Amino acid sequence: MIACPECGEDGDLRRDEADIVCEGCSHRWSSASGVCASCGGTDLVKRPRPLTQFSRGTQLSIVGWVDVDCCVVCDADALDKAVAAGGPLPAGYIPAARERRPSGAASSDQ
Repeated sequence: MIACPECGEDGDLRRDEADIVCEGCSHRWSSASGVCASCGGTDLVKRPRPLTQFSRGTQLSIVGWVDVDCCVVCDADALDKAVAAGGPLPAGYIPAARERRPSGAASSDQ
């Protein structure tokens, strides 16, 4: 989920061409801004993340890949684990660059 970098609103947002507009505070920002939603940092890296679905009963299958922007500060734990393992981010991981996290919140280990 995307949140407004000014007021933190995450439900009352709309897309206006290449921008996102917060209906709550009228703040406007580029949807491709390359700025972390949690800390405002601009040092983002792309990392692959699998797209999964249940293909048969409880069998989870990888059906595709997506490159996601990760903040080198806020997503450091997940990035370090992925690089050390030589693999992608965990399937359900939502980067801090995309979804605002409260300051001091620990990353999910998903």
